[in-house]
Amino acid sequence: MSERPSTERASGTDNDADDGPNTTRRTFLKGSSAAAGMAALGLQGTDPANANDTDDADEDDDGGDDGPTNVILFVGDGQGRAQLDLGRYLKSYRKNSEKFPLNAADVTYNVDRHDAHGSAMTYPDDPEEFVADSAATATALSTGHKSYNGAIAGVKNDAGEFVPKQTVLEQARDMGYAVGLVTTARMTHATPASFASHVPSRDEEEKIAKQYVRDSGVDVLFGGARSYFLPDGRENDSANLVAEAKRNGYNYVTTASELDSLDSAPALGLFSESDHLSYTLDRQDDDDSTQPGLGAMAGTAIELLEARGGRKGFFLLVEAGRIDHASHSNYPVVAHEQLEADDVIGRLLDYAEDSHGETSVITTADHETGGLSLGTGGPYDVNFDVLDGMNASTATVVPQIEEAESREEVASIMAEQMGVELLDTELDELRAYNTPVAEILNERIRIGWTSTGHTAENVPTFATGPNAEFFDGTVDNTDIADAIRKRLNGD
Repeated sequence: MSERPSTERASGTDNDADDGPNTTRRTFLKGSSAAAGMAALGLQGTDPANANDTDDADEDDDGGDDGPTNVILFVGDGQGRAQLDLGRYLKSYRKNSEKFPLNAADVTYNVDRHDAHGSAMTYPDDPEEFVADSAATATALSTGHKSYNGAIAGVKNDAGEFVPKQTVLEQARDMGYAVGLVTTARMTHATPASFASHVPSRDEEEKIAKQYVRDSGVDVLFGGARSYFLPDGRENDSANLVAEAKRNGYNYVTTASELDSLDSAPALGLFSESDHLSYTLDRQDDDDSTQPGLGAMAGTAIELLEARGGRKGFFLLVEAGRIDHASHSNYPVVAHEQLEADDVIGRLLDYAEDSHGETSVITTADHETGGLSLGTGGPYDVNFDVLDGMNASTATVVPQIEEAESREEVASIMAEQMGVELLDTELDELRAYNTPVAEILNERIRIGWTSTGHTAENVPTFATGPNAEFFDGTVDNTDIADAIRKRLNGD
């Protein structure tokens, strides 16, 4: 394991003559929420003291260096083809509802901007299971090794013992790249954990938090669930990992405004108390929310990593984690999570186009969740007006309905929060059958689900930057790790 990062870390190992990253000459757009249609805020890059400063001599020197190498891996957890398309058509509907759906081909959907379009296989290394979980698939993406469901960055040997495997993030860190993890899920959840920790079971989240702080050497950690890092939230020990991180030089933040003020790494941002960040609809419409959006976290991470990585560059994982959770629950709010994801993908591609050096952006999923279909029940229709009228997630509305004392109050909640005028039969269902809000909405919208778990279908995969053509066609998810390693090595 490497040493923990400190504020004195060198910003790279190359001794190249060309200028460093243009942190003061480019803008990464970011906002408190990345939902489509919201105005993005422009944030000028920072110039921390430990960045590789440039001068006039560097600007005039053409020493042959192409600048830093950056690799950004975007993972839409649970993001299958139907999830992508649901977001595409909702964006088109919002753009011009009168011309929808004939305007869909004219509306920019950012994932389409990638140079290469393909798919990836997701099956695990398990003789009894064909459908993979997030741990096995993230391990494949991070290490290039198939593994069993539940494994975090390791495999079982012939004796059944857990054997850790080096991840692409760890390789990047050891080569001198700055490295970061950003997620809307718990910071200790399976996908980010598989890039910077090693445990036999994804359920060992307290160990994952401990490895982050004590062993990982990750420069930027942004996600949810600070309880795993604090004594009161830990069941197996009373370690104060936040205090340890601070002693090791980490800047610690817990709110969107504190995130916006960060100007140097290492940085630890934990933006929810004990679970994932809220769904994007709940974040953007809640005046009391202090949680940042995925775009804000990704934007700040890039600024910090770009400065810290210097002439070498950086590796960053960005995970839209709540696509998966909405799909597990068969919540139609998955469309809004997908819009936030696509907005962030657009910002990442803008950064790749404008950044100094070579930036590769790879967009994929760990697996599909829910078996989503656009159209269900017979009628040849999907009602995007209902989907667009939602003002909150089902997770927020269900507790309100459970506490409602009358049919009139239930009807009012659904009209205000979901934009739906309920039929008498629907009111009866809500009052009698444990509030099947999602079922009513899905029926109104006419989207269907085959599962509350994962499916085994291949996931859409995209790439932009050097060697992007590798992703044209079908690859295995382990091949993505191999492609990242080649980019880190300059191939």
